[in-house]
Amino acid sequence: MKEDLYSIKMRSARNTKHISGAERIILEKDMGLSVQQLVTRALGHSKGKSDFINIKIKNIVKQDIEYINPLDIRTVITNDYFEGRECALKALQKSGLSAETSHLVLNMLKDCHTMRGAILFEINSRERLEADKKRGVRVTNIDWSFNVKQELDKALARANLNNNHVKEAVALASKVCSAPGIIAELCWSDDPDYTAGYVASKDLGYMRITKLKPFGSNNGGRVFCFDSSKASIEKCIEYLQEKITLVNRVPVINNNIWV
Repeated sequence: MKEDLYSIKMRSARNTKHISGAERIILEKDMGLSVQQLVTRALGHSKGKSDFINIKIKNIVKQDIEYINPLDIRTVITNDYFEGRECALKALQKSGLSAETSHLVLNMLKDCHTMRGAILFEINSRERLEADKKRGVRVTNIDWSFNVKQELDKALARANLNNNHVKEAVALASKVCSAPGIIAELCWSDDPDYTAGYVASKDLGYMRITKLKPFGSNNGGRVFCFDSSKASIEKCIEYLQEKITLVNRVPVINNNIWV
């Protein structure tokens, strides 16, 4: 008999302030270890030790799963975050945004702080579409298929990229760029000791930029660039928040510098 699949979601906070969030889609036999890893992560986060940890476990109906291909990974090495942001602007324009819209997207993320979800930005009207501007749009129900996780770890290790930041970001960006109407994504972490970020799109892939913010800054987040002429906002949000999605292939990894 084949094992059941489960979704495990962790959210943690300190003094009611959000600290960390993560999720896994796993086989039943891996449940104990996965819960332990997520709790350890919440207790040892760079933003502080959590005093509240919530773990939610839910059985998954396998027929509801959508399998997607990953975005291929390209790393861009930049000297500082000023150079990194210039690279991000070029990448957004390469993904189909105008120069003016690309600057608007970048400026929104510069000012982003303590949002649990992402900004959903309509590129034609240039309006934010999240119903709750503090919460944003949450992308959930996403992970790597357990069939590729070992091979993925080996491939990322060869490129010195085998860490939770990269694995989770590539999986999430792959789902975001598969969503109806999404044109591109810009992201950098709100973790103060992690300066890398990325621009992602179907044509560009996952472009990891080594410096997109100053070290020590806790400003960060995500902006999803949405084109309402290509899909309804309801279908986009439903896919991002509800569709159970597994990435079923190891990405191509290219560490060549791109400017």
